[in-house]
Amino acid sequence: MMAPALSPPAFALALLLPWLVGSIGARPLFAGAGPGRRYAIAGFGYFLGSFFATLTLRLADALGAPLDFGGLAVALGLLGLLLLPVGRIRAFRHQAGQYRKEVLPPAARAIVGVLVALLLWRYLTLAGIILEQPLWGWDAMMNWAPKAVVWFHNGELSEFVGPEQWLQATTAAGPYTLGNPAASTYPEMVPLILLWHMLGAGTWDHPLLQLPWLFAALNLGLAFYGLMRMAGLGLLVSAVGCYCLLSLPYLNVHTAVAGYADLWLTAAFSLGAISLNGWERRGSPGMALVALLAAIMCMQLKNPGIILGLLLLLGMLRIRLALRFRTELLIFTTVVGLIALAFQLGLGVNVPLLGPVSFVAEQFQVGLFGPQQLQFHPETGAAVLSALFEQANWQLLWYLAALTLFCMVLVERDWRRPTTLALIMFALAVFYVAVFFFTNYYYHAISFITLNRAVLWVVPILVFWLFARFARENNGSV
Repeated sequence: MMAPALSPPAFALALLLPWLVGSIGARPLFAGAGPGRRYAIAGFGYFLGSFFATLTLRLADALGAPLDFGGLAVALGLLGLLLLPVGRIRAFRHQAGQYRKEVLPPAARAIVGVLVALLLWRYLTLAGIILEQPLWGWDAMMNWAPKAVVWFHNGELSEFVGPEQWLQATTAAGPYTLGNPAASTYPEMVPLILLWHMLGAGTWDHPLLQLPWLFAALNLGLAFYGLMRMAGLGLLVSAVGCYCLLSLPYLNVHTAVAGYADLWLTAAFSLGAISLNGWERRGSPGMALVALLAAIMCMQLKNPGIILGLLLLLGMLRIRLALRFRTELLIFTTVVGLIALAFQLGLGVNVPLLGPVSFVAEQFQVGLFGPQQLQFHPETGAAVLSALFEQANWQLLWYLAALTLFCMVLVERDWRRPTTLALIMFALAVFYVAVFFFTNYYYHAISFITLNRAVLWVVPILVFWLFARFARENNGSV
């Protein structure tokens, strides 16, 4: 089938309107004067606006309205107009705080200029790669893009079901299914993002439809830099940290090979976790809303995003309760003991947002994850070491992380109540060990199908933590 020609003006509107509306919505969340605020607003605004665009599509379909881009764009624009006075009111309330603009010496300015030039060149080359190739990633073609293409042709959000249900359908206009049996029930934010841009472009097949992944990487960098500056890190340190993140080969791969959900999940989870750190350290309520929105986005992006979103929600609960660390340890020990008892008794419960959680001897299920046989797979260790320290995906990041942890153990004398950011990284590490060392997903680690993608989710948080450790302020560490 010959695809229709692309409409450049409408496609440009599809790219830029969500960014504008999201930035308007993000403005009150990052209230108060301070370095980096405008970058955080613009960066997070892109992801928030993309989320708003998917909600607009869902609402139009639920109301039975046609998926016409003109009407959808008007609806999204009206949302931006409704959010505009909210942003002005909140921003006006927080104008009292002022800051002194940092002035860099000439050598530091030159370094920042070189880093910016290198990133511009790198992402121009990535844009060239995107424009020269079709959408071809396995996940994109098997899991995400087919839904968007079907919706584009049907003019509605047609239902997708598993192969068993599809075989039982009695009408030609019945539900659809995908080649990957599990993908039919995956969260739908990524195909909705693709659909939004297809509707704007007026076509379902064009290399420019991959540009949102380039925009996602760049806006992750913008928001990351802004949050580093808002955390009190200097301009030069923040610029170097942003460069180290955006120049990582594996992040570049997920920018060039568009169509995967992992870049979006990485952005939502990491920006939510870093915003939690801002709420915990500075008591900024807007940062809590950023984390909440990020948690919701995580759950809409990918099945593992349910776990990541719950981690953000638990982090919010921890900050809100502000319990003593001994009390937290007691609660944690109690929960671990109850889980061990559940294994012994073979119990099962239904957890809101997560789904069924059951524990049977040597087998467990947590929501959509499972049921899985518990068995230790030592061969995963070699794959993890190779992925982190031998392959070229992460440059020297994990060497730096290992060295930092080693030095902390040697020289740290004042072990205070750990920050929520540190606990989120620890909890995710435990999750990775449980999944890749003790379940059938070990194969996804030793074959490198999923391992590096899972690592990517936490990398921006790790880079932020490392640079904050090196540039720690007088009031403590991050």
